[in-house]
Amino acid sequence: MVQSMSENILKRLLIGISLGLLTAALVILFTEILFPTVFNNFEFQTLDLRYANKINKLEQARDGGKIEEIIIVDIDNRSLNELGRFHQWPRDYYAKITNYLVESGALAIGFDILFMERDTNRVVDSLFVLSTRDAQNVFHALSFSKAEPDAFLYKMDQPPEGLKFEDYSYFFPPDVQNSFPAAERFDGKFIDLYNASQKLGFANYQPDDDSVIRKMPLFMNFANKLYPSLPFAIVLYLLNIQQEQISILPDKLVQLKIPSEEGTSFINIPIEEKGQMFINYSGTFQTFRYVSFYDVFTRRVPAEFFTDKIVLIGASAPGLEDIRPVPFQQAFPGVEIHANIIYNILNKDFIHRKSKLIDYLIVILLCLIIAIISSFGKMWISVPVLIIIATGFIYSTFYSFTNNNLWIENIRPIIGIVFSLVAVLGYKYFSEVKDKKRIKSMFQNYLSPSVVNKLLHDPNMLKLGGERKIATSFFSDIKSFTSLSENLRPEELVTYLNEYLSAMTDVVLKYNGYLDKYEGDAIVAVFGIPVEQRDHALRACFAAIDMQNRLVKLRKRWKKQGKPLFETRIGINSGPMIAGNIGGANRFDYTAIGDSVNLASRLEGANKIYETSIMISEATFSAIYKHIWCRELDFIRVKGKAKPVRIYEIIDRKKNELGNVQKAYLECYHKGLERYRNCEISEAQNYFLKALEIYPDDGPSIEFLGRCKFFTENPLPEKWDGVFDMTTK
Repeated sequence: MVQSMSENILKRLLIGISLGLLTAALVILFTEILFPTVFNNFEFQTLDLRYANKINKLEQARDGGKIEEIIIVDIDNRSLNELGRFHQWPRDYYAKITNYLVESGALAIGFDILFMERDTNRVVDSLFVLSTRDAQNVFHALSFSKAEPDAFLYKMDQPPEGLKFEDYSYFFPPDVQNSFPAAERFDGKFIDLYNASQKLGFANYQPDDDSVIRKMPLFMNFANKLYPSLPFAIVLYLLNIQQEQISILPDKLVQLKIPSEEGTSFINIPIEEKGQMFINYSGTFQTFRYVSFYDVFTRRVPAEFFTDKIVLIGASAPGLEDIRPVPFQQAFPGVEIHANIIYNILNKDFIHRKSKLIDYLIVILLCLIIAIISSFGKMWISVPVLIIIATGFIYSTFYSFTNNNLWIENIRPIIGIVFSLVAVLGYKYFSEVKDKKRIKSMFQNYLSPSVVNKLLHDPNMLKLGGERKIATSFFSDIKSFTSLSENLRPEELVTYLNEYLSAMTDVVLKYNGYLDKYEGDAIVAVFGIPVEQRDHALRACFAAIDMQNRLVKLRKRWKKQGKPLFETRIGINSGPMIAGNIGGANRFDYTAIGDSVNLASRLEGANKIYETSIMISEATFSAIYKHIWCRELDFIRVKGKAKPVRIYEIIDRKKNELGNVQKAYLECYHKGLERYRNCEISEAQNYFLKALEIYPDDGPSIEFLGRCKFFTENPLPEKWDGVFDMTTK
């Protein structure tokens, strides 16, 4: 039994592991290779929820405070109302702003405005160029694009003529450069302004498939040179980073080496595919300090307000086309995106993401956990466990993102969790269907439909492979079948026997007995397997009574038809037995074996001695005596066994009163048996004679009368215990 349990546990464990690994492999295949876009869109939606949760907590902690290190000079609706249409502003507006910010001691001034071409007013253009050159800390935005041959915009193999690109670009080995997004065209033509800038940086965004901006490349590859983004160019300037201080590990890391008197420090910026850095947004719109462009232009903002501050000039006015969707807001100024990137790098505040291998291992681990648990548990256990694990996992991913800036995938593991459960439940379902078909094919001809349905409803009731059961074994055989069959042609015998077996089998199935087998004219049945029955002994005895009653009716019909009249002897015993599939590797049957089964067979044969029809053991009698009239027959020792067994004859159900004649001869019989056991052979003989005077055909009285005559003529053995030894089967 212990071995069987161990094998069952091992089988379930292997099923769980196999289905867990298979599910994990399929989930990874579908999400990573076949449908990555669909997966990424769903994953980004869950990431956006984490962004929103984190930002909500950050803003609660700041309690309305602003980030003051970076100031945004905002071209807002007020500025447009006061200064007129934006596209008609003369360039000297920006020159005045630049000069004022330089005078105020701003650390860096970044224009998130694309000055693509010279203005028709060259004088004001020159003022802007001059103010940019004199400031030496002004950064201008540039734009890259793809070639459009149909519009005669062809791929450019080198920067525009006259651009001092060596001052604004970096050269790395080809494998490094190719790991960043490639640009085919340099769109700007205001070369004088670009050359006057401290640094140039592109303002191109790389939105995800849902158009949301969650990340931005640090470099773009144009004409075999790497150009930094606008915010990254400002950071490189502020930290005084030269090319030799930049190390790039493609798709993993951009490292900035910062020497100082205290020693060398590093800023390790995690990057994704195509060199993109995830933006760790600090808050919603206007988390950074905003001031109106108009107020700075008119010098209403004190100069010292900008001292030692990073200043970005950009637009939040809706009509200026620099409003972008971000994870937590549909309308967010692009200039504040740049502010977030600068703030992230200077404060080493990055979103980290584990390697793909770690993501896969998480999926595999969760799939295995769910599949193994589900393979052992019922659905009503597995589903709550799934909900608990999934909820706990989702909570941990939110917690990790909010508190540790760690992005752990949500969707792929959750898909794995759900489909692992579905896989196991599906396996269980189809295995159950298969088991039910097997059970039905195995038992439908040997059990009543109601018992078969119970097995189909709960196959666990049937533990194949051998199980100890307490049940009742039932053997029946036709009296003198061989001599009766000699008078019938073979085809007549088969028809006749089938009629008899069919009628008797119906009775067995009526009481939900298991029809074990037919052995010629014999019927072997067991009550209490494969489905447990508390009243298995009573069912077997009722079946035996009904079979005899059915035979009485059949004999009346057979007599009219001139057929031989079958009489049946039945032996019944209750006790422990082994039930299960027994046979060879390729052919086996569900049956029962053991001493209890063998004894029932011996009792069936013992009927010959007493000329009885139904004989039961003491074990069966103790379970049914309240419901059935019985009489004790003898104390016998069957062949091959040392321990004797008390046997009884079944007479009828107790709901049927015994007749006066029955009561009279049974009373005499019992008195005779009592005297016989007490070695009062002469008195016993008299009682058996009285019983036969009342009912001359009483087989047990005839048998004991014969024994009394024997002991009258022969002395009793010493230490006689009254046990009768059967010498035949």
